[in-house]
Amino acid sequence: MRSSDPSALVTVVEGMPGAGKTTVLSALARAGRTVLPEYTTPAGDLLDHDRHPRHDDEDSHLANWLRKADHLRGRSGPVWVDRDWLTALAWAASTSGLTERADWAYRHLTTGRLIPPHRWIILDLPPHISLQRRAQRLHPGHPWSDPAVLERLRTFYLDPPTHLATAHPGLTELVAAIPRQRVDAIASTAQLASAVDAVGAR
Repeated sequence: MRSSDPSALVTVVEGMPGAGKTTVLSALARAGRTVLPEYTTPAGDLLDHDRHPRHDDEDSHLANWLRKADHLRGRSGPVWVDRDWLTALAWAASTSGLTERADWAYRHLTTGRLIPPHRWIILDLPPHISLQRRAQRLHPGHPWSDPAVLERLRTFYLDPPTHLATAHPGLTELVAAIPRQRVDAIASTAQLASAVDAVGAR
């Protein structure tokens, strides 16, 4: 599986909506770190937020994770990434269709279309704080506006292998082998950026 990895040390920042992933990684980019944004154009540039696919446009989301893997190949030096294919699994675990999405991830990982990162950093927040931080931009029809769905999302992020065990044993083994570090996202942006920077540089 590692044969499809880029030469760069890849640290993916995942976790709860509102935890500060994009803000933290923007701070690292300003500090000169190499950062791959959450949604990219075919050229690898940041895709403006108003052009992000709708939450129910799953094909576009999946295409984005594949495109990001392509952008990582051949890079040198540490790279920090705003979400990767683990997001697709987290979405399915919090809503529905985890077995199907796990099949998709495993198929593309074994063929080299997706890349297993060197580590994940999980920015963790309780659901009620996630909702508070996003109060001005919540959409009633979006599943991640529902506290119960957010609780399932958080539970998945804290222990993906347990949730994948019945959905796809092969993917469970692969995911369990990737180091995962939880970071409490209650901290300030500066503190989170320092923590994420330190982990990604190792």
